[in-house]
Amino acid sequence: MKLNNLKDVFMFGKVLSAGLVVAGYAFLGVWVMNWLSEKNFGVLISLLAMILITAFGLWQGWLFLTKGKRK
Repeated sequence: MKLNNLKDVFMFGKVLSAGLVVAGYAFLGVWVMNWLSEKNFGVLISLLAMILITAFGLWQGWLFLTKGKRK
C-alpha cells in the first residue's frame, strides 16, 4: 500500500471522528433542549441552549481537525 493512500485513510478517519463529535454535541443539544422544555424553562432558553451546545461541538470538531496542522 502506498504511503499517500495510507495518509488518505487516516485523514478520512479523522474527518469521520470529528463529524461524530459534532453529531454527539448536536444530540446533546437536542436532549438538553427537550429537558429544559419539560421543566418549563421557556422556548427561548431551550433553543439558545441547543444552539450554544451545537456551536461548541462545531468548535471542538474544528479544533480537532486543525490541531495537527499547528505542529
